[in-house]
Amino acid sequence: MAEANIQSSGGSSCDRSDALDSTGLCLLSLDGGGVRGLSSLFILKGIMDRLNHQRRQHNLSAVKPCEVFDLIGGTSTGGLIAIMLGRLQMDVDECIGAYTKLAASVFAKPLHKSRIGFFGGIKPMFDSATLDRAIQEVMTSQGVSDDALLEDGEERGCRTFVCTIDRATKDMVRLRDYKLPHESSIHTTIRKACLATAAATTFFAPVVINNRTFADGGFGANNPVDEVEGEAGNIWCPETGELKPLVKCFISIGTGNPGKQAFRDGLLKFLTETMVQIATETDNTERKFIARWAKQYDERRYFRFNVEQGLQGISLDEHDKIGTIEAATEGYLKHTSQMLRVRDCVANMHRKQSVYIEDFA
Repeated sequence: MAEANIQSSGGSSCDRSDALDSTGLCLLSLDGGGVRGLSSLFILKGIMDRLNHQRRQHNLSAVKPCEVFDLIGGTSTGGLIAIMLGRLQMDVDECIGAYTKLAASVFAKPLHKSRIGFFGGIKPMFDSATLDRAIQEVMTSQGVSDDALLEDGEERGCRTFVCTIDRATKDMVRLRDYKLPHESSIHTTIRKACLATAAATTFFAPVVINNRTFADGGFGANNPVDEVEGEAGNIWCPETGELKPLVKCFISIGTGNPGKQAFRDGLLKFLTETMVQIATETDNTERKFIARWAKQYDERRYFRFNVEQGLQGISLDEHDKIGTIEAATEGYLKHTSQMLRVRDCVANMHRKQSVYIEDFA
């Protein structure tokens, strides 16, 4: 068990043992952000490319994210990416290609010019059926049947979950590809889970799973770092809640600072304010999390990557701005401060030997 292996090593967290270096938990949190989710993938690619370069120098084979991270959690389009990387076990380059194609297909043609229905309700901008077909194409490309279950009973080293909102209770719900002994499970398919986490209000229609209606988790936790922390605690230390000593590397990746302009073009004022509020919530979540994890941040065990400049003019659905997203992210990663942080992140990760496959029940 991870908890026993790590906690028995002794020593302070500043003087971490080989047990933590080789088997400590690696966690990945992925923000929502529509087409700007590509920015988070380009950041992850920069990290994984450097990690695999270092591994090759030590005569080690290249690894995929699912072979490094013990838990991947995401919200909205970050949830889609989490499932691609974790449940479908794709490498980052495969995921970038699939996500680029998906975004171009889904966001190419809005359903309605007006977002207000005849009786004043808000109509979804885009076709959920198109998104569903795009998800099926990704699954087929990975040799996974389109009716495959999210949690199919198979043990995987990398656990994956996505966030969504129960429309009736307004509660955050985690859809998992694994079981927890003291948590209720929602039996669903990979496709339904993807649709549920991506069903952003005004963008896609809500999704019904087992007579419950779900919508985009980004309206409750666009930055799901707290959800990933809570889920990891439920998995590996449900009795003590002492997660921090078990964590080797915790990476949170954003989709860039959207600015206010990204939501003003063609949207009603109250919708603009809602989307800006999401961006504000994302930043506030990060500040509070760093305050709680200040020691781990200083010890280079927690990292937050988020493009600060260059994405302000790009809205959630501008699939034709992929080149701009890539250029802005590349510029961010080339900044000296970020290069040093990627270096520190990779130095932390490179001795990770394997992810856990044991049942921690």
